[in-house]
Amino acid sequence: MKRMFRKENKKLVGVGLGAGLAGAFVLALKYAFWPAGKSPMPETISPAIFATKVQHTTLGHVIYHESGSGQPLIFVHSVCLGGSSFEWAKVYPEFAGRFRVVAPDLIGFGESQRPSARFSAADYAQMLAELIRETCGEQKPIVVGSGLGAGFCVYLASQHPELVGRLILHMPTGKREFGFGRLRRSTRVAAHVESLQRFLYRNYQSSREAVRNWLAAGFVDASRLSEEAVEVYTTCAQQSGAEYAIRNFHSGRLNFDLETRMGLLKLPVTLLWGSEPGQPSLEMGERLLGIVPHGNLVVIPRVGALAPMEDPDALVAVLNEQLNPDLHVVKG
Repeated sequence: MKRMFRKENKKLVGVGLGAGLAGAFVLALKYAFWPAGKSPMPETISPAIFATKVQHTTLGHVIYHESGSGQPLIFVHSVCLGGSSFEWAKVYPEFAGRFRVVAPDLIGFGESQRPSARFSAADYAQMLAELIRETCGEQKPIVVGSGLGAGFCVYLASQHPELVGRLILHMPTGKREFGFGRLRRSTRVAAHVESLQRFLYRNYQSSREAVRNWLAAGFVDASRLSEEAVEVYTTCAQQSGAEYAIRNFHSGRLNFDLETRMGLLKLPVTLLWGSEPGQPSLEMGERLLGIVPHGNLVVIPRVGALAPMEDPDALVAVLNEQLNPDLHVVKG
């Protein structure tokens, strides 16, 4: 009797475990396909003095912040988890007294439309071209960009030299030359399986803790990371449809040959680079400087890939110097 009772017990436990695992699987699928909630954007995503406007492009609606008058000065944020124009929000207001400052959220990021389309670097260059034509008219803007966003600015200027007067690039990348290979293989594979990528993104990658860890890795001194930045990036990362742009990023669809594009540039280029070891390395900056015909390299002490947030005062000082009309950009 006892033996039979034990046998029945084991059967019940096995059934219970199987039901539990099946339930967990169903729950995972349920959360994978539920639409993400839309939390209201923090007001700090842009300074109060800036007007928020909408521009319709062939990729979707672009939200941008604008203030000031004079020559257009456009700030383009990097492509990353929770990315938006907030990356430059502690820097660009300082220039509204001398320039017409425009700070867009790239398609798929921030407050802009987040379509599920499979975009490429060429698509983002096209989006920027359309934005410039509509917001700058006949004036050639100075374009400031960072990371892969800076790479898109290079792509844009190589295709449409008539639209850009000058580039100021903070640690640009095209991801083909480095960076993409540093992603975990599992991340790259998951990006090609939509339901799996959505589940991982909504339940792990876009969590507040994950966003905080990612941001801290982009700082040389993580103690400079503010709760405000964590809040804005987390809110942007958790918006409905935010996973689509990250899927394109993780899958490699946004990769392109940055060095080839840099070699096509005819306009003045200033490269800004952090002094500390990291990705992309200062050696990469020196190599890119050797490619552009008219350029200079400015090294900023003690900052990483997220310098506009880590030390905005240093970025303001460097940009003030570089935007001096008496400055002649030459190799050096």
